Amino acid sequence: MATVLIRKPLTFTDINYCLSYPARTLCEFPMVEGQTAIWFQARDLTGKVWNFELSIRPCGYPKPVIRGDWLNYVREKGLTVRDVIVLTREQDIQNGETYHVKVEPDLELTL
Repeated sequence: MATVLIRKPLTFTDINYCLSYPARTLCEFPMVEGQTAIWFQARDLTGKVWNFELSIRPCGYPKPVIRGDWLNYVREKGLTVRDVIVLTREQDIQNGETYHVKVEPDLELTL
């Protein structure tokens, strides 16, 4: 069973700089105390693996963001403001943790 880590409409900042990640689900990543970043791989619907970095500020409000291959993913997929990004995590005994990323188009524009 997949756990949805983030499902959000993309903003201008998300598609031009980095993906803002909700602090409330930061606990879903195995970040060691004192660590400010963690790399993880997420597979898209075509099977391509993307290397993302989730990072936080070293002090104060964490303000988590995802970087790494994020902007390459945005460009390759042709993402626009209001497309919905979905990042999920699955855990199973054989493969351990796996992450998946997909996009749901802005349905208001496609109707």
